[in-house]
Amino acid sequence: MIGQKLISAVAALVLLMAAAGAAMAGDAVPPDIRPAGGKLLFAAEARGVQIYTSTAAGGGPAKWVLEAPLAELTGEDGKLTIHHYAGPSWEASDGSKVVRDKDVPVRSVPAPDAAADIPWLLVTVKADPAAGVLGDVGFVQRIKTHGGAAPAAAPVRADTKVGVPYTATYLFYGKAE
Repeated sequence: MIGQKLISAVAALVLLMAAAGAAMAGDAVPPDIRPAGGKLLFAAEARGVQIYTSTAAGGGPAKWVLEAPLAELTGEDGKLTIHHYAGPSWEASDGSKVVRDKDVPVRSVPAPDAAADIPWLLVTVKADPAAGVLGDVGFVQRIKTHGGAAPAAAPVRADTKVGVPYTATYLFYGKAE
């Protein structure tokens, strides 16, 4: 009897560990979006929306097109606040700001649940101005996304706007050395 309970307990533990390992593997950052030579400066959790606009080109059916993100990021200390908006841009409460370096393509990989979650990204950025908490940031990485994907249903007409809620973890890396 005790042996059977022990075997059941061990089997349950193995299943639990396997599930935890699978969950962690889903959060593993693919090499395609790891910054080369960048040092992690800090992380922040985001809550916001991805804003989509419906467009119809050449008389075809309307479709959803990403217009911009709009999110608030909070640092691990609960004090750091960063506003994330079109550009893409990130602006800290101290006035420091980084914007996408348009000379470098954004690197992207699908989220583990690509149908519901926006992609994971690596964005090369430049400071504007080069001071404050974001002054040394060279890369912004978006991972662990939940939500934010364009609506599954096609829009009825052009020029409709929707905000799709999302959460994500943003990692801010120093410039490559």
